[in-house]
Amino acid sequence: MLHPFVPPDSLVEPGALCIHLSIVPDKPKKKNAIGFPPPLLGEQPYRLDVLASAGDWLALEKPSGVGTRAHPWDETPDLDSALNQQLEAGKPELQRTGADVFGSVYYLDPEVSGVALFAKNRHGLADLRNRFGSGECRFTFRFVSARNEAAEGNFQADAPLLPHRVKPKMIPSTAKGKKCRTEFNRLVESDLGWVLWEAQVDFFRPHQVRAHAGTHGISVLGDSVYGGPEAPTVRQLQPRARRSDLDSAVFSGLAVHLLRAEFSSGNDAHLVESPLPKPFALLLKRLGLSA
Repeated sequence: MLHPFVPPDSLVEPGALCIHLSIVPDKPKKKNAIGFPPPLLGEQPYRLDVLASAGDWLALEKPSGVGTRAHPWDETPDLDSALNQQLEAGKPELQRTGADVFGSVYYLDPEVSGVALFAKNRHGLADLRNRFGSGECRFTFRFVSARNEAAEGNFQADAPLLPHRVKPKMIPSTAKGKKCRTEFNRLVESDLGWVLWEAQVDFFRPHQVRAHAGTHGISVLGDSVYGGPEAPTVRQLQPRARRSDLDSAVFSGLAVHLLRAEFSSGNDAHLVESPLPKPFALLLKRLGLSA
């Protein structure tokens, strides 16, 4: 945008007209984000938005396909390692966070997108992990399933979960499983036979929402581990469409997202939200599940 600037009278000769045009950029301020060049998080580069940051913690917008921490089930690179490698290398955007060391507060499946929370120092990590393990936090997930007439609109799942001895999955076990609870709330149901669910937990174990959803017949779309349905194709959703990609799926991956994390650090309470990824939001629109 061009803004006229008229200098003071003392700088203008009598009878002369002097106008200076200064150029001020109208571009919006860039989002605060952290870059990860290959091979830190795999073969492709990533730039993850910083959702929020405070003295002892940092929240990133994690995409699907990226791990939070090393886990025996996962072969994907993780953010704990990638953040600390760049911090040790003196990357300015990480040094500006004031972090001494990064540590994930909770494990989030690589297939699940959403709020990834990290402590910036050892004291903060011990405090936040203790609060998480004590059930003092609150987490809200959104996911899509196929319609199941037998599933209630609102219910709680509290089956104790145990890691499978061989497969990378959780199974219900009243004898040896560890206690956990998930609250399910049906938000929207479409005429196409799909449902948008909300799942809330105070503490979650690996795969908890996915496993509990599976035990109640509402497995997450795209989750073959727990019996979830495949994403529909363009042809299935638009029978009269005349496109070259009619047989391609309208969504890739798991349709589950960690939308909101509520937690405390010190004496302060925090709420951090991660917007639905564009492919997830587009999926809801195609399935008739948009608000």
